Amino acid sequence: MNNLLHAGFRRLWRDRLFWALAALVAAVSLVNAWNVSQTFQSVRDAGFVRSLDDYFFELAPYAGMICAVFCGLFLGSEHGDGALRNKLCVGHTRRAVYLADFLVCYCAGAVFLLLWLLGQVPGFFLIGPLEMGISGLLAYIAVALGFTAVFTALFVWLNLRCTNRALAVVLCLGLWLVLILAGSGVIDRLDEQPTSGGMAYINGEFVMQAEQPNPLYVSGGVRTALELLRDLLPSGQSLQMHDASIQRPLLLPPLSAGLCLLLLWGGLGDFKRMNIQ
Repeated sequence: MNNLLHAGFRRLWRDRLFWALAALVAAVSLVNAWNVSQTFQSVRDAGFVRSLDDYFFELAPYAGMICAVFCGLFLGSEHGDGALRNKLCVGHTRRAVYLADFLVCYCAGAVFLLLWLLGQVPGFFLIGPLEMGISGLLAYIAVALGFTAVFTALFVWLNLRCTNRALAVVLCLGLWLVLILAGSGVIDRLDEQPTSGGMAYINGEFVMQAEQPNPLYVSGGVRTALELLRDLLPSGQSLQMHDASIQRPLLLPPLSAGLCLLLLWGGLGDFKRMNIQ
């Protein structure tokens, strides 16, 4: 295991893709911080009260996309150049190979997260401090590390099952998009109000409508189940972070850890049954 990790991190350090994505993440984060500062000034001049909290985590949903691209391209060559078969031939167990690939990819994802957060630091000088404080920031970082682990576990499983590098990247990006859409749908449903009505714009004029029950509003056990699904999905967590609307930040990392372990167990079991050519 130690030899696999040493070789994996040495390959990561020399990998041009890793450094290209790291540079891209840092550049996009810095540009976003600058654009956010300009938007903040315009919003404040218009009389709206906003804070850095409303903008600091805007790029959170794209963390999964970066993981998808990196895992797809970094692990995609494992089958193509025979590296996966060679690791097994020299005596490494499938469990060690699988976990080493996960840990290397997860560390790369953690580096991308760090660069993203560092790129947002100018916001402290251009806008002001975070209202959530240091404790809130640390809790959000823990959430980000958690959903990154889940995304990584998903993409490692998918990549070690798929022998085609290009197809693996497409499948990873497709899975990320499906999860984002699913998380967005769950959050939108939970955001529905118990009643609908009030002022509405119809046929070019504002009309006052009577309050009436909203058929899309969910309550009771269904709402509890949707809230759990929202908090369990890595995309649901990242979308909540985007809006700085995480209600139970201390609950999300344990949920992510449990789901990550479950995915690793399933992926490792599947990998052990694979017929590797």
